[in-house]
Amino acid sequence: MKNHPLVPIVLGAVMLFLFDPAHHRANAASPRGATPGRLEVSGNGRYFVRDGKPFFWLGDSVWSLLSLYTPAEAKEYLDHRSRQGFSVIHIMIPFNGGPGLQTSGSNRNNELPFRDWDPHKPNEAYFRNLDALVDAAQKNGQVLYIIPMGGSAGSFVDQQHVFTKENARAFGEWLGRRYRETPGIIWMNGFDLAPWRYQDVAEEFAAGLRAGDGGVHLLSYAPGGGFSSSYFQNEPWLSFNHIQIWSDYWRAHSFVLADYCRLPIKPVVMAEGAYEAGTEYPSRPITPLIVRKQAYWSYLGGGFHTYGHNDIWRKNANWRDALDSPGAQQLGILARILAPLKWWNLVPDQSVFAHGAGSDETLDVAARSTDGDLVIVYLAGSAPVSVDLRSISAAEVVRVTLVNPENGAESSVGEFSHHNIQQFAAPGGASDAVLILRAK
Repeated sequence: MKNHPLVPIVLGAVMLFLFDPAHHRANAASPRGATPGRLEVSGNGRYFVRDGKPFFWLGDSVWSLLSLYTPAEAKEYLDHRSRQGFSVIHIMIPFNGGPGLQTSGSNRNNELPFRDWDPHKPNEAYFRNLDALVDAAQKNGQVLYIIPMGGSAGSFVDQQHVFTKENARAFGEWLGRRYRETPGIIWMNGFDLAPWRYQDVAEEFAAGLRAGDGGVHLLSYAPGGGFSSSYFQNEPWLSFNHIQIWSDYWRAHSFVLADYCRLPIKPVVMAEGAYEAGTEYPSRPITPLIVRKQAYWSYLGGGFHTYGHNDIWRKNANWRDALDSPGAQQLGILARILAPLKWWNLVPDQSVFAHGAGSDETLDVAARSTDGDLVIVYLAGSAPVSVDLRSISAAEVVRVTLVNPENGAESSVGEFSHHNIQQFAAPGGASDAVLILRAK
């Protein structure tokens, strides 16, 4: 049965009610008193702000930055990523490897984070290196997203039992006090496990951290693959949601959208997907196209995104070459596409598509501005799709621009009546494309 012409309009109205950042605003946590350089949650609970301005989260995972990189190498990495537009850097305090990589947990100076591996005995020399890293990132305007109880698949709680219910609160309080006045930090609770595992340890750490820093830093939770921090959605200590999809990259949009719809409203970050050139994934090879898909699915699903590269987080011998990998460069292009478009006013809205939006690995996604003057469409495959131009309500004429997500090249598609349903497709030979629809 064909849809009635008014169906997209009705669906759009329903989507606006559900996804409008102003809806349920009373349930959103208000930002704390503005502190220069410190990341906060926006008043509507949908995004991040710093110094009163919307902050665009484009993350990169380099878990071993504190342990395997020298200070000079770490600065080189941070400077390079800053030039590419990466604003949030994911690191671990204790790092002992991951799939196919095992390390001692010490840094390049053979310093351990704790004497006798006892969290009651932090090693000051180790944490001075973290201080320097925080300072280097802050000079670039970058934020460090730090997991204090990290390790591969919960190894520091599940295998080595370094962190326990008995010591997590004291460690959290010490950490909170030490960095209370330090901007440029976000904390990552959790252990890379299902969120209900060692929940008591996580809750003790959160209580200690909040006692130590008074709640001035944002805090989320890092679950294992296939899970979200939204398990803790109603916990006051959870500032925003952190998702890990691991190998199942095609689930990015559905995971982000699900957390976007939850109450109370909190920002959503697709924080760990499949890393470019990753060797451990059943879905490999993880190509630049897959990197782009995960990212556009995340941003147009109402969230933010963190990238990763196999040779960066492992610090393989070719890590410098990997800094300019195609995926990393193309996510810099994504940031340049979205930056001037008031991305913070966008809400996800699949009713933009009249039909043909695809699914799974070729899911086309869309988001529109609450002002009615902008729609962004990501075409994840080569099949044509029909777009309802009535999604642009601020003008009678819609101007459509095509952007190549591989190189950022723009071309005009044309101008159309906003009463039309118009068919679009990625140009011949292209794997994907971005459409920007603006009110004229």
